[in-house]
Amino acid sequence: MSISPAIAKEQESEFHGSRIRQTPKSIATHQRIIEAAIRCFLEIGYHRTTTSEIAKQARVTRGAVQYYFPTTPEVLRATVDHIIQGFTAEYLAATTNVAHEGGEGLDQGIDALWHAAHSPLWTAWKELEAAARTEPELASIMGPAKAAFAARWEQTAKDLYGSFLVADPVKFEMGRHLAWQFLQGLASSRLTHAEEDQAVKQHLLAEFKRLMRQYWGLEG
Repeated sequence: MSISPAIAKEQESEFHGSRIRQTPKSIATHQRIIEAAIRCFLEIGYHRTTTSEIAKQARVTRGAVQYYFPTTPEVLRATVDHIIQGFTAEYLAATTNVAHEGGEGLDQGIDALWHAAHSPLWTAWKELEAAARTEPELASIMGPAKAAFAARWEQTAKDLYGSFLVADPVKFEMGRHLAWQFLQGLASSRLTHAEEDQAVKQHLLAEFKRLMRQYWGLEG
C-alpha cells in the first residue's frame, strides 16, 4: 500500500513533533510501519495483529517498531490518522477534473463513492470499527476518530457538491447518507454467482444513478 506525497507531508509534519530524531530514513521507516500495520489488519485481522507481525510486514525488527511506537495506542492512533488522511485523499483524487454539479456531476459523484467503497483503507477502517466493539483501548481511539472522520467526510462533500447543498440542504444531507450507505452495502455484498456478481452490481449502480437523478429532479 503506497503513500501519497500529500499524506507523507502531513505525517512528516506530525512526526517532527515526536521525540525521535528526524531523518529521511527515520521518516520513511515510521511511515512503513504504519502501512505494515494496515496490511496486517487487512490480511490477518486486528485480533491477530502483533508487534512481531507488523515488524515482519515492515521488514524491520520488533525493537524498531517499539522504538517508533512504544505503546499500542501510539501505533493505533498513527494508523487511524493515516487511514482518515489517505482515504480522503483517494476520494479527492477520484473527483479531480470531473463535474460537481448537475446530472453529470451527480453520476460522477456516485462513481467516486463507489470507488471509495472498494478502497483497502476503508476495509481497514471497518475492521477497526468492528474490533473496537470488544476492545476498550481501541474503542477509546476510534470514538474520537470516527467523529473527526465524519466531520471531514461531511465537509468534503459540501466543498465538492456545494450546488446541491445550496439547492436543498435537507435533501443534500439525506442524499449523501443514502448514497454512501447504499454503495457500501452493495460493494460488500455477494448477490449471485461470482462470475455474474459484478454485472448485477453494475446494473444496480446504473439504476441507483437513475433514482438519484430523479430524487434531484435531474432526469434525462
